[in-house]
Amino acid sequence: MAQAALFEPEQTLGVGELVARVTRAVAAAFPAEVWVRGEVHGLKQPNASGHVYFELCERNNRRGPTSTLNVALFRLEHQRVLKALREYPDFRLADGLEVRVRGRIQFAYGRVSLVMSAIDPVHTLGRLAADRQRVLRALADDGLLDANRAVALPLLPLRIGLVTSHGSAAFEDAVQELTASGIGFQVRVADARVQGAGADLSMVRALTALRTQDCDVVLLVRGGGSRTDLVAFDSERLARAIATMPVPVLTGVGHEIDSCVVDEVAHASYKTPTACAAAVVERVRTTTARTEAAWARAAHVATDRLRRADQRLDAVAARVSPTVVRSAERALDEHARHVRRAALVALDRQHARTDLLAARTTAADPARLFARGWSITHTADGRLVRFPADAPPGTELVTTLESGLVRSEVLPDD
Repeated sequence: MAQAALFEPEQTLGVGELVARVTRAVAAAFPAEVWVRGEVHGLKQPNASGHVYFELCERNNRRGPTSTLNVALFRLEHQRVLKALREYPDFRLADGLEVRVRGRIQFAYGRVSLVMSAIDPVHTLGRLAADRQRVLRALADDGLLDANRAVALPLLPLRIGLVTSHGSAAFEDAVQELTASGIGFQVRVADARVQGAGADLSMVRALTALRTQDCDVVLLVRGGGSRTDLVAFDSERLARAIATMPVPVLTGVGHEIDSCVVDEVAHASYKTPTACAAAVVERVRTTTARTEAAWARAAHVATDRLRRADQRLDAVAARVSPTVVRSAERALDEHARHVRRAALVALDRQHARTDLLAARTTAADPARLFARGWSITHTADGRLVRFPADAPPGTELVTTLESGLVRSEVLPDD
């Protein structure tokens, strides 16, 4: 009997039976709703039925998502969640946020999912605030909070780098403010995402691209939004990119209450994109006005001094009589004649001295000496022979005459 049992067929479950068992097992393991913490990913806008779908992920900094759970927020629960969130205007569900949500676990359509019924905005906002403080401490420890403020803002920042989402309201507001000023700004736009997962990396790349664009100043702008919409502007890598920029970075992120981390490291921060651009316009106008005022003061001083000099000259001229002027003119003429005579005498003396030097130079000309029978004797290696001791027996001599050279050798005395 025992041996026969070995050959009994293994139990085979039908798909429906297996699914039913798994469904019952999941329901037994999670009989009530649970709270789940994770990062929002792939958030989709409500569909035609008013349902919202997304994923909750646990991330590993090196490998990306390691665990994923599908979440369904159906229309009625979605409406209740939105109503509850009215007390938290700084919170808005978005990709990249860490959230704490409640719901029931179910197994359906071959996968485990969470049917969401509530969310804890305090968890997310508290986490964002804690992360923000951590980033600020790290930047302070590395001496980066004041690094960009130490970069001098040019008096005439006319070449502007603009980091924002091209075509957005923030883009239009900033460009409109610059254009309406009538100043010849050169705007170099670096398009970047300013919200959602990966927005901080997109802005870092835009800033990096502007490093080679010879900008005087960079504007980083975004329109208004909730605290969770602006989470990318609390990014540590974005803050470090701003702090190490070689030119001043001005931020105009549309928030009214709290500042973002980028505001703490920027050269200056403003509440809106329009205000950020207006600050650059005002800088140029102030510098131009000061320059024009300085030129006006210089012209006024020069004109005043010239007028006073004319007055003094007229006063001096009024005190000088025609007799004094004629006497001065005669004295000047006499001095001029004396200078001309002295110059002619000095010139004659120099001519005579030049003639004497020329005669002496001619008399010392070697060619004239050779013509009178003189000669010069050197050894074969070029040494001048002045005395018999300079040419011992056996020395080869070269004698220069008027019309050529004579070579000879010194013989010993017999």
